[in-house]
Amino acid sequence: MFSYDKQSSRVVCLEDYGRLKKGAIVPVLNELYADVEAWLAAGNTLAEFDGYPEIPMSQEQLQDWRESASVSARQGMEQLIVEGLDEQVDQVIDAIEDPVERKLARNWIQKAGTWDRMNAQLNQIADALGLTEGDKDQLFRNASKR
Repeated sequence: MFSYDKQSSRVVCLEDYGRLKKGAIVPVLNELYADVEAWLAAGNTLAEFDGYPEIPMSQEQLQDWRESASVSARQGMEQLIVEGLDEQVDQVIDAIEDPVERKLARNWIQKAGTWDRMNAQLNQIADALGLTEGDKDQLFRNASKR
């Protein structure tokens, strides 16, 4: 069984199938997506996407996930609001001394269409808030469900 993340064009393997193991995240352009197509051709349907599985990852897998994780700006901002961080983000940006850097940070937070987990500006703001790498990961996981 698989679910489909429309935002990122990836499927999540919910049970072992063919070469795919439970928890695998497969972009539609990946060669392993052929297994998903075979499963669909057998008359199966994709489950509703409800987020990525909480399974232990190796450091390499975690880094790969971080490099590919993104949410829409709406999802990201909603998550900041829910976690009570939105006003703190404004304060962090206001505290940037260099006016050009401050304007660039504010422009990014207001105008970016997507927020990538490894974006340098996002990570600088999160670091200034005292968020750990695990906190940032969880923020993205939670935001992806919005």
